[in-house]
Amino acid sequence: MNELEKLCQDLKVPRGNGQDWEYELANEYRTPQWLAKYLSAYLDNNYSTFQKHILMNLCIDICNDLFTADRNQNQPIICQVLNVLYNDYAQHWQLIDYWALPDEPLEDCFEITSEIRKLKQKYLANAHEWLALNQAQQNLLIAKQNFRQCPDFFVQLQIALNSSSQQTNALTLIHDDGLNDDQLSQLLSTLVDIALEGNNEQSFIAHKILVKNKNNQSINQKIANLLLINYIDDLNYYDEIIYRRMTELLYDLNNSFLIEQFINRCKNIDDPEITQKYPAFAEQLIPQISTLSEDELKQIQKRSDNVTSAPLQMDLAAHDHISNNFISLRTEQQRNKDIKLIDASDAEHDFIVHARQDIPKLLNEIRRLKTVINKNKWT
Repeated sequence: MNELEKLCQDLKVPRGNGQDWEYELANEYRTPQWLAKYLSAYLDNNYSTFQKHILMNLCIDICNDLFTADRNQNQPIICQVLNVLYNDYAQHWQLIDYWALPDEPLEDCFEITSEIRKLKQKYLANAHEWLALNQAQQNLLIAKQNFRQCPDFFVQLQIALNSSSQQTNALTLIHDDGLNDDQLSQLLSTLVDIALEGNNEQSFIAHKILVKNKNNQSINQKIANLLLINYIDDLNYYDEIIYRRMTELLYDLNNSFLIEQFINRCKNIDDPEITQKYPAFAEQLIPQISTLSEDELKQIQKRSDNVTSAPLQMDLAAHDHISNNFISLRTEQQRNKDIKLIDASDAEHDFIVHARQDIPKLLNEIRRLKTVINKNKWT
């Protein structure tokens, strides 16, 4: 006899054929009186964890039925079920999460969901460890604010960043809270060194800081200069950690110039280890030099070709009009067709006129360069 069959036998309720016994139990066994009986059985220490889980799920489901029948339900047994569920929260947190439906709007949930959500909030509000963690986070925020306001804040941060025992905390603060451009610029040399030569944890955080600021043009240029002068130009031997981290950093920074310089430097170093490892660097980094795929190039080409097959020309006669400028399509089929621009400047007018001729030229040049890169990737 399995555990469910024994439970049904003890309670004198039908076993049924479905696996979801607690949901399929007939209505005659789903009254407040039967609910009290199930809760009493749940509180009986003779039942296993599995049997208690089934009983608690049945109790919640019946409470939901009662709420569905009358939203203002005031049965004392429902409060008792919720109190027991609260006391045994640690054993039933997954069951509670199921009935709470945390990611759904309340109007799409069970009738009992609002009560279960209240129970979750009450549990966290009274969980001493959670409260202690929240308090610690508040204290940390206050400490960070006080730290930033102290007169020698930046000096202390620099000292911590250059101390192996304090470096992780300093890096975390820089990553999470940020610095202004001037402060960050003063630390970039150290951050680059840590990203490429620090221990794994510290290198990872420093890497994230550098990549996080790659869209800051001024900072990104300074990072590029440091990498080029201090590392890429100075590569004379193979160091697996530095080469691997350099590859990862250049990939994430997506700086085509640096990638080309790194690859060229690898090809020109007379070191058999680099010759052996070079294909791995090239395979990862060369695609980054051109971020436009052939499909994207074809889509741009198609949009350009669909405009007209002839060059666009400026209508010089209309160019002096106060508010109207015209772009003329000079083909046999469209001899008199014009594109009218309202209040366009001469520069805007010229840009649009030449785009139809310029875009195909640029596409051809991109394809030519990609061909050259692919031919030279292993040489």
